[in-house]
Amino acid sequence: MNDKQVEQEVEAEQEAEELTLDPVVEELKAAKEQLLRLAADFDNFRKRSIKEREEAFLAAKATLLGAFLPVMDNLERAMPVSAEGDGSPQAFRKGVEMIFAQFCDIFACEGAACFGAPGEPFDPEWHNAVLHIENPALGENVIAEVFSKGWRVGEKLIREATVGVAN
Repeated sequence: MNDKQVEQEVEAEQEAEELTLDPVVEELKAAKEQLLRLAADFDNFRKRSIKEREEAFLAAKATLLGAFLPVMDNLERAMPVSAEGDGSPQAFRKGVEMIFAQFCDIFACEGAACFGAPGEPFDPEWHNAVLHIENPALGENVIAEVFSKGWRVGEKLIREATVGVAN
């Protein structure tokens, strides 16, 4: 074989390799492009999800704070009355009771409930005992005194009840 024939055979082999590699290269390019598009779609989804979560949180916060605005208005109206000394103490007390009732209504509408009344059994997961009282009239591990009520939404604890426990 002469050099010319060897060159032709090498060129033919290279062309054959290129022909067999072309579909693989094209397939690899397509897979890479698909992967890049998928990565971009996922990044867009992640950013959109973060934005939607932040917007939902802000909307919930605004709704809850909006529910407290009438209470704030009533407290603001009560301050000048108490400072001036006008009106009877009974009328002022009645106004404060009405404002407290508004707070209770808002908490109830949001699904919050208080717990920790005297006579209830003590539960360390829901109550914080700050006092031990010996009282034979009460059973063992029973709440005898409540210093601050506990609050929860469903089974989610907002605040433990601070209590005194008997025996």
